Amino acid sequence: MIITFALIGIVYTLGLHIPLPGIDLDAFASLAYTANSDMLSRISILLLGPTPLFAALGLAEIARLIAFPWLKQKDEQDRSALPGGAIVVVIALAIAAVQAYAMSGGLGAARLVDDNMTNFTMLTIASCVGATALTIFLSDRIGIAGLRDGLWPLYSIPILLSLPNNVIASVEMTRTGAVPSTQWLIVAVYLVLSVAAVVVTAFLWRSACHEACVIAEKTVEPGAILIWPPVLAITVAGYVLASFAFIAPNVIAAAQGLPLQIIALAMASILIPLIVFAYVRRLEVKNGANIRLAATASIIAFIQILLLVSGALASAFIQLPVSPGSIGIIVLTITALGFRSWDTVEVEGSSAPHVSAQTAS
Repeated sequence: MIITFALIGIVYTLGLHIPLPGIDLDAFASLAYTANSDMLSRISILLLGPTPLFAALGLAEIARLIAFPWLKQKDEQDRSALPGGAIVVVIALAIAAVQAYAMSGGLGAARLVDDNMTNFTMLTIASCVGATALTIFLSDRIGIAGLRDGLWPLYSIPILLSLPNNVIASVEMTRTGAVPSTQWLIVAVYLVLSVAAVVVTAFLWRSACHEACVIAEKTVEPGAILIWPPVLAITVAGYVLASFAFIAPNVIAAAQGLPLQIIALAMASILIPLIVFAYVRRLEVKNGANIRLAATASIIAFIQILLLVSGALASAFIQLPVSPGSIGIIVLTITALGFRSWDTVEVEGSSAPHVSAQTAS
């Protein structure tokens, strides 16, 4: 499993160093970027990264929680495919095409396109759609315990790749006196406490599932309930604010900056418990286990809100770029735990260990 993850990381890294066809590398170099800079990824064929797949799976997850049973049935029929199957793939490719179209215009406006290049927009769309298809293929090759699909391990790869540069930049900022050295201690304490909180929620949920003796593979969702609630809460809050901006643009414009961030954070904090209990509602458990699951879910929701708020405070007051953010910490920690098959649950009356639907897929 770790070898597969490493090989996929190598493939992904190579893709980040393949520029889009038609990019004027001389013009790019004139902007003081080098081939070794991580800025090269912004003009590579993987410039969209896992974003289209992330958006498609997020929409599918929202639909699944709201009440679209056919998505659940599709997942049960084909354990080897992405949740939602071909529908998610089509949505992801469509999002990639739209984003690539916008990116091509931005690159053209920045004069990074070769003057002799024709049909740059179509080539960019084709490259990004093809790269997204590769991303989907790679995510389907990663089978990590506790995760329904390989999006999150793939999502963690850019975070890990950017870590060395962020550490070097942080050291340089400290050396030049741009930030006080005490911020390293604050960051270290924040990271240790955040990772510990994620580990606690993971093992609390695993223990609750074990005690509940979940009766069917389709009902255990350890990875989903630990990762998706804060992600979906932020996403839905963004959709609501975007819709409100369309209706009342002056109000949103007046609230730009810190007030708007506080509003989005408050909305996400309210949505997290609702999403967590939406996952709990889908579980099929033995009688008497609902109280334990509800209590555990409440703790998970509280910790996720705490992580979200602390992450926002850390990004606001700490200048060192070494922290991957609250979502990054959750993803990296759950992915690392997945290598240990932490969500295997014994089912009564069975001699074999029970593995969740996420592990099976």
